[in-house]
Amino acid sequence: LPQKDGNGKLGLVEFNVLWNRIRNYLSIFRKFDLDKSGSISAYELRLALEAAGYRLNKRLHELLITRYAEPDLALDFDSFVCCL
Repeated sequence: LPQKDGNGKLGLVEFNVLWNRIRNYLSIFRKFDLDKSGSISAYELRLALEAAGYRLNKRLHELLITRYAEPDLALDFDSFVCCL
């Protein structure tokens, strides 16, 4: 999280950093929601994570899917943000 001064609150600058990250995550999510379903598949997640700068081995990718995906192996935007 961008909260740095330890006061438990987001100041304007900290909020701006967080807001920009979320906007970037939404842009990535929309780009890799290939079927425009409002969720991304495990395959689409791998592409999205790589676009966000994360290079994960197969095992770590599987762990993220296990933790954040629904039973159908899809992630909505909220789960995607939590994953990142």
